[in-house]
Amino acid sequence: MARWTGWGLRPGRSAAALAAAASLAAAAAGCASAAGPADARTSPVRAHVADALAQYRAGGFALVGTAEFPVVGRLLVLTGPGDSAWLGFAASLPPSALRFSREGALYAARYQVRLAALAAGAAADGDTVLHWDRREIVRVDAFPETASGEERVFFQHFATLPPGRFAVGVVVRELTSRREVAATDSVAWPPPGGAPSAPQPVFRAAPRVSFAQSPPLLAAPRSTAVASGPPLTILAEDPASRDGAPLVLEVVSHPGGPGREASGTAAVLWADTATPAPPAGNAGPATLLVSLPLRRLPPGRYDLRARRPGSGGRATPLLVALDDEWAAAGPEPVARYLAYAPLADEREHWMEMGPEERAAAWGRLWERTDPDPATPRNEFFAVYFDRMTEANRRYAEPGAAGWETDRGRVHVQLGPPDREVPHPPQQTGQRPELEWVYEESLPVPVRLRFADTGEFGVFRLTPRSRLALGRVLRELEALRRSGPEAG
Repeated sequence: MARWTGWGLRPGRSAAALAAAASLAAAAAGCASAAGPADARTSPVRAHVADALAQYRAGGFALVGTAEFPVVGRLLVLTGPGDSAWLGFAASLPPSALRFSREGALYAARYQVRLAALAAGAAADGDTVLHWDRREIVRVDAFPETASGEERVFFQHFATLPPGRFAVGVVVRELTSRREVAATDSVAWPPPGGAPSAPQPVFRAAPRVSFAQSPPLLAAPRSTAVASGPPLTILAEDPASRDGAPLVLEVVSHPGGPGREASGTAAVLWADTATPAPPAGNAGPATLLVSLPLRRLPPGRYDLRARRPGSGGRATPLLVALDDEWAAAGPEPVARYLAYAPLADEREHWMEMGPEERAAAWGRLWERTDPDPATPRNEFFAVYFDRMTEANRRYAEPGAAGWETDRGRVHVQLGPPDREVPHPPQQTGQRPELEWVYEESLPVPVRLRFADTGEFGVFRLTPRSRLALGRVLRELEALRRSGPEAG
């Protein structure tokens, strides 16, 4: 059995992400001026979290939490020793979902994960064939880390499971607040016809030397690849392969979505055929490790399949999202969250596009925005969603998330101002104003004013500043199009 709990798995923002800031400011010239309203079922600030959780829930994940306790987890099943399977559970949640308290020089939080597998089927009597209960401690050395909304806390545990059909119940509980999420899923082992194991999105993995070895992998609990980060690695195992037979990995669009996808048809948007590496001494499964090409896969919900040529295969849900915290995958939230990005004409038709059309539009957007084509990630999106998160934190107004307000919009499009200058009223009846000054951070200087509307902290761009913003965005776009030598 193996267990891992830790911090900081997602790589930090690379140096190339800093270069994307200039690209973001320039590309924002062609974007829409405002986004749609937040989901009324939740607070505006948490609307994007609720959207992301809805995607995981629709994707068939074993366990999906709430906006207050946004844990996401899934079951993993791989070939074990003899006729058994390795049953794993992997989960992740942001530090902000936990209650931290001071523990010496550190801050600590505690959570619990319980799993039970009960025999199912006509001949089963409901006996518990597998049970474990783990209590985990997360420690950080800086208080700001406790408020992070990113996927940073990870749990993973494997145990062997005999052949049969099972109902698997999982509970994740925060031990201080007693908040918890519970779910039940079903597992059947072995797969029919000795098919390859369902492919597993992982952060890292290595081939197994024997079936008795606990899977040496670090699973991606949310099965999510994000445009702002590095590509996921896909692990596929073929327990029956000994003759160098190839495997086919496919990403298939999920039918039944909005627009043309509602017809129920599905399309293969990416496929790769490769020969798995044989195990040392033929004592374990043949193993294939492949990276997903994010620039070819628009945000969406997919099925990830592994199969032998000419046969069917087993699938794992896959979410291709915009960012860790902004894990929107449906066409509507994607278009909404990219309100300030250069979607150009694609925005109008994004909802109605079929899978292939949307993939082509996504490729064009990626090419227009990516400041460093040599890397597999898009640093533009890293900067964009860092700014979206910061705007949410700083500029929320009654009834609107921070990124939807005028100050939030400017923060996303231009970045934080070099200086903020308050302007108190000079005469009776005037409202106070804030002036944002950009002198060094942009190649085009600009001053923008926001007037206090008197509606409990609501600020709006003044008419003159709204025109100035449009002008500077056009100038930045012209600089971008003229090439780096002009900027």
